[in-house]
Amino acid sequence: MEIDFHWLEEKVFIRSLTGREREALQAAISIERFAKGDVVIMQQETGGRLYLLKSGRVDVVLESNGECLKLADLGEGAQLGDMSFIDDADASASILAKEDCIAYRLTRDALAQLFVSQPIMAKDILFSVMKNMSCNLRHMNGANAVALQYIQGRRV
Repeated sequence: MEIDFHWLEEKVFIRSLTGREREALQAAISIERFAKGDVVIMQQETGGRLYLLKSGRVDVVLESNGECLKLADLGEGAQLGDMSFIDDADASASILAKEDCIAYRLTRDALAQLFVSQPIMAKDILFSVMKNMSCNLRHMNGANAVALQYIQGRRV
């Protein structure tokens, strides 16, 4: 399977890539397939990998006190492992393939090399990750506010 550069341009870069950028990206990312039920990322696993979900659906699951809590159901275009990709900490949750998936994988080391050879493209990737994390944080802030109001007896 080949990299779908048009998909990446639309979902990550929001612009067309040059021929040199495509060559550099071809060397930097790998294509991974996950079957339904496969673990994409395991909670507490060392980070350093970003997955861009090209197709399929995944569940984000948090294990706490012996119980599993489903945090999200994500589909095409989702960025997986972004927090541990940024801070190189252990994964805070598991990502499980809900159906067969195809993802593009980028390591921290590969991004560091892109900053040397293609700094504009590397910056675009980093901004895409930051934008995604910002959207997630805004959503969590809203959900937290609703939960606090509910706990305090104010129905929203």
